Amino acid sequence: MKTRILFLGAAFLAIFLAGCVKSPTQVPAILPTGNFIGTFTRLHFNSSTNKVDTVTATLTLTMSASTGYAVGGDTSKHAGSHGSYVTDATGTYIAFSDVTLPSTNVANAPAPTKTHLNGVYQYAFSQGVGLQLQAVGDTLAYFYNMKAQ
Repeated sequence: MKTRILFLGAAFLAIFLAGCVKSPTQVPAILPTGNFIGTFTRLHFNSSTNKVDTVTATLTLTMSASTGYAVGGDTSKHAGSHGSYVTDATGTYIAFSDVTLPSTNVANAPAPTKTHLNGVYQYAFSQGVGLQLQAVGDTLAYFYNMKAQ
């Protein structure tokens, strides 16, 4: 009986103390802004050859909270494009909406021949240092390793 009372008392004490502990405040994610230069890499697993095809290009990326983003640099392998972007509250994901991306709802519209910065990416951003983006699927992966200018 004493063991049961002692156990219940300890349980109530733990619940009481847990209610007194402050929960950590979530720091809002910093919206990436600035001018960047770096490397874009696309990896594609070709199931016909069982090999990985690689494309790399040196790109520039300009990001502004008021005007959106713009991609430049080696546009022979990656589309020069622009649009808007948003981040999630945790600072884990960033979504790009490219306004130059061809519409996919047009009948028989050709697929873009170059990669566009469009869609959801995981990201890491350090103000004044750089920005890394990645999107990885089953057979296709995109990596952007950008340094602040």
